Amino acid sequence: MNSQIYDSGNGSDDTDEILARADARIAQLKEARARIAEKRRALAEPSHKVVVANPSGMHHKITLGGVLVNAGFQAADANALAGLLAIGAAEFAERFVEASTQNPEALTSEIIANLLDVDARQLAALGLFAEWQRRLALYLDDRAEWLERDEEFQLKGAWRDAPMPADQRWLIRVTCRVLAIGMPGNLLRGQAADWLEEHGANLNYGEFA
Repeated sequence: MNSQIYDSGNGSDDTDEILARADARIAQLKEARARIAEKRRALAEPSHKVVVANPSGMHHKITLGGVLVNAGFQAADANALAGLLAIGAAEFAERFVEASTQNPEALTSEIIANLLDVDARQLAALGLFAEWQRRLALYLDDRAEWLERDEEFQLKGAWRDAPMPADQRWLIRVTCRVLAIGMPGNLLRGQAADWLEEHGANLNYGEFA
């Protein structure tokens, strides 16, 4: 009788090979599952993130500006919108209630746009003035900090021999236009500061400094 029931032959080797192939297939399935999960996470994330870990000032401007543009506002509305944000809460509420009563089905963005259109010139002027006040406060703080520096640093500090920066050059150009005088020659940073001081710059805020 030639039965092979009890013939072990190389059965152990075949089993090891089958198990090895199964382990390899399981590993492949795990890798494929991981790739699919990563793709799902990527699809779930917004294409444009509006929240970052350390947002810069420009990031805030772009993000908020995008919201306003999507609501129908344009760059031409900026000054008037700044003016609207600068008025008192009671006055704003009065204007908003009056406008929304006339069109109760309108969106809030539409009511605000109507408020800007109705009183565009006055609101724009108010917005420009609010911006001027903000810049004046920054200028006064900066000037006070400068005046607190010791005289030795102001008159003989190494900063005086540095090249004139772009903001000084721009301020000299504006001052020359306002005073209708010619531009000075190429100045170092200290010379530019002396020139601006002699000519009363910054002329925007000179009477308040």
